[in-house]
This record gives sequence, structure tokens and C-alpha cells, in this order.
Amino acid sequence: MNIIRFDQFRLPHLRRRRIRLLAAILFPLILAAGVFLCRSPVLFVSDAGFDAIYGFRRTLTGQIGLSLRLFRRVKRLVIAENANPEAMVFAIEEKEKRPWAVLGHSRYSWGLSQYARQRADVRVIIIGEDSALLEQPVRSDPSPGGGDVELVFSDLRLNSWRLGRCAALLAGETDGTVLVFQDRQNFPVEQEAFLAGLREERENLVPLYLDPSVDYSSWEQVRCVVLAGPSESYLRREQEIPCLLYSWMDPALSPSSVRIVADDSPWALAFQALRVPSGGDAALYRTVPAAFSIPWGRVGNSGLRGRLKKALVSQIPQDFL
Repeated sequence: MNIIRFDQFRLPHLRRRRIRLLAAILFPLILAAGVFLCRSPVLFVSDAGFDAIYGFRRTLTGQIGLSLRLFRRVKRLVIAENANPEAMVFAIEEKEKRPWAVLGHSRYSWGLSQYARQRADVRVIIIGEDSALLEQPVRSDPSPGGGDVELVFSDLRLNSWRLGRCAALLAGETDGTVLVFQDRQNFPVEQEAFLAGLREERENLVPLYLDPSVDYSSWEQVRCVVLAGPSESYLRREQEIPCLLYSWMDPALSPSSVRIVADDSPWALAFQALRVPSGGDAALYRTVPAAFSIPWGRVGNSGLRGRLKKALVSQIPQDFL
């Protein structure tokens, strides 16, 4: 007579432990994925021209990075460059019925403002380069149930302070000149803040602000260059001079002389724009710092790299403000 023993069908102890361990790992991941997918997404309004200039790889990287930092989906809404406000509102409604937030560059201000008036329950953020560049006000007209748009701009003063500190560190210990090429006076590098940052690290460096079209030739005394506009004279020089690039350019595509990249593009400012809770008049207009980065392998000295990292997160002293 054969006797069936049910303990024959029990899994070995080691296998049971592995199953429990696998379940302990997978359950939190599945739960987190469920929460991630169930949360209302963020819509980032863009167009094909901007994506092409910014770079499709960087756009995808920015989208994924912003999704992970916010722990919610970030969807791109690509619209026609000449879309009218009504068409933009329709496209947003078609893309997502209940977004957590909608944001885009100031070129889409009219459409985003109209959407904010219709959907006061949705947070709408307009990211601009500078408040002076907005020809028309974008804040929604007061109306019953009407929403307000939030205006977020790059903090030019703080960016200039940090650029000044980094320029002094990259210039080394010798006396000389720091060139700043920019399209307009005090934009995007504010001279007062840049000088204060420069003096925070060094007292014997002289800043010189030039238009990018100037054919500069006295490179012997130049210790560092800040490019906030395309300068042919810098690109034609023979010697390699440390450079700080204030641009939306992909750091990987920048010349080897570029040590610091300051990016104030909408993708770079998006997280800082969204991390401040909405509500109150103070939230309707604010500034956030640009995203600074040190391209990989450009600063080999670990000590200098550490000092640059500290300078890139430093705040302007209260006595200067």
C-alpha cells in the first residue's frame, strides 16, 4: 500500500526563502509603479522647432529626469509653432483631461493664460527668459473662478554671482582679465553681481564686458572667458582659455575649453518652477537659478572641482542683496 505524504510537495526551504525575498522586492516596486502611473501627469508644452534646437536626446533625458524627480509622469505636448491660443487650449484638453500642472515657454503665454482662465483647478506655469522680454502681461484677468498663471524666470543676479565665483576659480592665481561676451548690456550677466562673485574669490581680476561682434585680439592677459553670446574672436583664438558657457547648448557638444555650462532653458528650470507649492500672490512671480553643470572630464583637479561645485550652489550674501 502506497502512502502519499503531502510534505513531499513542499518547496525546499531555500527556494521558499528566495520566493519571499523576490516578493519583498517586487511588491514595493509594483506599488510604486502603480502610484506613479495613477498620479496626475505634468504637461510640457513645446514645438518641433524647439525640440530640434534643444536636441531630441536631451529633450527625452529632460523628460525622464523630470518625471523621476517629481515622481509623476511628464508628457510632452508638441504643438504647431504658429498655433493660436484656442488651438493650444484644445490640444491641452485633448492630451490630458486632468493634468497636475501645465508649463511652457513664454512664447506660448497667450494660450497658457487662456487655459488657466478656463481651468482654475490646474496649475499653469510660464517659464520666461526675463520679465522685460514679455511684451504683454500674461497674468489672467480677475474673474469668478478664473485661474492665475505663475511666471517663472531665470535668476540673473544669482546666476551672475555664481558665474563670477567660478570664473575667478578657473582663472588661477595670476593677475589678468576676465572677458564677458554678451548680446546686451547687463543681460544675461549682471555686471554688479558678477563682479561681487569675482571679488568673493579674487581681488586682482578685472572683468571686461564686450559685445560678441567685437574683434578682440589681446588674449595674452585673458585668464577666463564667459560666453553669453557667440563670439567669433574667441573661437578663432589659438590658445586654450577656460570658458564658462551661458547657453542652452548640450554640454557634450561644447568645446573642450568649456569648463562650466549654465543652462536656463525651460527643461532646466522646470523642476525648480514646480517644486514651490502653488497659492498666494507671492507664487505668481518668482525667479529660480539656472542649472549649472561641469562637463565630464573637463576639470581634472579634484580640489578645483570641489570648489567649483560649492560655488555653483552658493547663495548671494545678505549684505550684497
